[in-house]
Amino acid sequence: MTKISFVKCENYEAAQEAVRNAVSHMGGISNFVKRGERILIKPNLLAPKDPSLAVTTHPEIVRAVIRLVKEAGATPLVGDSPGGSLRDINNLWKITGMRDVCYEEGAELIKFEAGAAQTIGIDNENIGKIAISKAIFDCDGIINLPKLKTHSLMAFTAGIKNLYGCIPGLLKVEYHKYASKTSDFADLLLDIYKFLKPKIRFTLIDAIAAMDGNGPSAGNVKNLNFIAASSETEMLDAFVLCLLDYDLSKHHIFKKLNISKRLVGKSEFVGDSLENFFIAGFNFPKTALYGVLPNFIVKMLGSLLWIKPEIDNNVCRKCFICGKICPMKAISVYKNESLHIDKEKCISCFCCHEMCPHKAIEFKKSFCAKLFIQDDRT
Repeated sequence: MTKISFVKCENYEAAQEAVRNAVSHMGGISNFVKRGERILIKPNLLAPKDPSLAVTTHPEIVRAVIRLVKEAGATPLVGDSPGGSLRDINNLWKITGMRDVCYEEGAELIKFEAGAAQTIGIDNENIGKIAISKAIFDCDGIINLPKLKTHSLMAFTAGIKNLYGCIPGLLKVEYHKYASKTSDFADLLLDIYKFLKPKIRFTLIDAIAAMDGNGPSAGNVKNLNFIAASSETEMLDAFVLCLLDYDLSKHHIFKKLNISKRLVGKSEFVGDSLENFFIAGFNFPKTALYGVLPNFIVKMLGSLLWIKPEIDNNVCRKCFICGKICPMKAISVYKNESLHIDKEKCISCFCCHEMCPHKAIEFKKSFCAKLFIQDDRT
């Protein structure tokens, strides 16, 4: 039976105790980490953002896990391949708080782009093989530390989605060419997860301060005041979505895994009581279109049903990060002044929205999409 640990936590000053309790409820760190091992701690470090903005895993969560790993007699390593890593990884480590935490706790920071990546074959009709950072193969185990956020393509990001950061550098963007649709990207995420699953010791989701709205970087801070952990990442993700009142039957990942709310309910819940715990008004992205509508409607309306990114040039600061990471090279400078997205080239992967540091990417809906998608709620 899947064991899911749930611990309430009001703020990050109490994160040390909360993380320790969450792991203790699952049997303690020695149940997952052995003396002499090298354990990779994998937070979500999407962009160089202050931890208070809920874009990245909070450094106090990382600190708590580093300490537990060291207490078990193992060596903690901290690493990710964030979107800004090829520009200035040192600046990102500084702003997200990772540099100070790792220095203070004696943990090594790992750059996933360093060294040759290893290519693995996957059973995917769109992508036959993918590259995984060498750091993944150099460690004995992984502790997955995602931040709970909404996501413009997948509706949400937590344990499974966080593992996409094991792909180094701009290859993450390149793979979006072949997996731009929600269903295709779900397949790719599951292929990565299935490959990494034997190495994952447990996943612990940081939902003390989460993000709703148009995440994963331009949404709103939503204080949910809990952390949750399990050795079964897929069931943990499903459990958290159930807390957010999301219909699992409408999400491609859980449909493919045959995980239902009823199945989640059969888990063994340990830690704080879920009785009277309620989350109100959590908004999912407007782009969560294909997870909401029945397939026959999507197929029937075809090209009439779309959501595309659009640049607000009054907000845009012309940093051109969006153009550099666009897998289709659909973004260009118009008349040496404003940025323009070629709607014919755009595949609606929303990488530009995800990585824009200034929240200058908005969503434009077709007339049919406006009829079916009235607000941010699923």
